[in-house]
Amino acid sequence: MKKMRGKIILIVAVLFVVVIGVSLIVGYNSLVNENEEIDSNFANVNNVLISRHDKITQLVATVNGLQDHAENIYNAITSAREAYAAAQANGTVGEIAEADALESLAITDLVAFMLVEDNPEITATSAYNSLMDEIASTENELKIARKDYNDSVEEYMKSIKKFPKLLYAGIFGFEKQKEYWKINDGQNEIPPMVFGNEE
Repeated sequence: MKKMRGKIILIVAVLFVVVIGVSLIVGYNSLVNENEEIDSNFANVNNVLISRHDKITQLVATVNGLQDHAENIYNAITSAREAYAAAQANGTVGEIAEADALESLAITDLVAFMLVEDNPEITATSAYNSLMDEIASTENELKIARKDYNDSVEEYMKSIKKFPKLLYAGIFGFEKQKEYWKINDGQNEIPPMVFGNEE
């Protein structure tokens, strides 16, 4: 009888250890997946930012002949590009997001200026029109990429605040806080581009 009771206790102890072990493995793997999704979504945002940055560089070359009164806009674009390069070198989400906002604002100012001035020398060039279309498309990609990134951060943050992942995050040293991508309202959108006699 004692022998049977000992076997039952041993079986229960082994089952308990197995259940705990499986639970730890599943919890750890789940947190790894969520963490990797955040990294992947950040990389997507960064890739679109690099693409936009390259297009802005091309756009600056295309509109380099702007009149003297457009110099402030040109300087804003140049400053935004420098801030972006510095943020990329540092690699923090907050700094890259700030540089993103500066570039978005510079693009908005440039487009608004071009719409007001209706400069035929610039708006008539196919290179300019093509680049502006690409930048507008890139802005849409950025909007989606930022949302995907923030959604994955939100999912992770909710996940590690719930039991039992709260325990797993502490045991395995996962970050307790992830940084959201923040951008000022409206700065990630550029005005609609209507040139000359388009209706």
